[in-house]
Amino acid sequence: MDRLNSKPKRPFRGPRLPAEPLNLTLTQAASRQVEAAIGALERGRFEVALTLAGAAEGMIKRDGHHLFVALRDNPQAKERTAEKKDWISLLNRERDWLKHGGDDAMTVECFDAAMMIARALSKLEANDWTPRMEDFRKWFLQNIDLV
Repeated sequence: MDRLNSKPKRPFRGPRLPAEPLNLTLTQAASRQVEAAIGALERGRFEVALTLAGAAEGMIKRDGHHLFVALRDNPQAKERTAEKKDWISLLNRERDWLKHGGDDAMTVECFDAAMMIARALSKLEANDWTPRMEDFRKWFLQNIDLV
């Protein structure tokens, strides 16, 4: 049975009230989203992981080299699509569908979610990484051919 369609084990209780507001920097918020994305990936909730990581990636502005730029500017991209905008659309296909909708259905694979997490991590400065992010990086590099 699909876990998403099964009945919850306990009723929703909400956060402890009164709930204090969160005061976050962009980096803190993006880091929290990446952490949650890694947790969702571990549970097989690829669409949740991809959405959270995609949002985190978009929050952080970073000059210089990061994974999306490397993918976007890859010389082999011209073998796949003639237009750069079509290549960018392909790189963001699942993220954009989850954000905006479109086709009635989409397959979101483990690789899609893991790559989006890697893209988001590459936008964060290394000193902002948590041990869990580093564990993800190691796992991803060890398993990239299997993901």
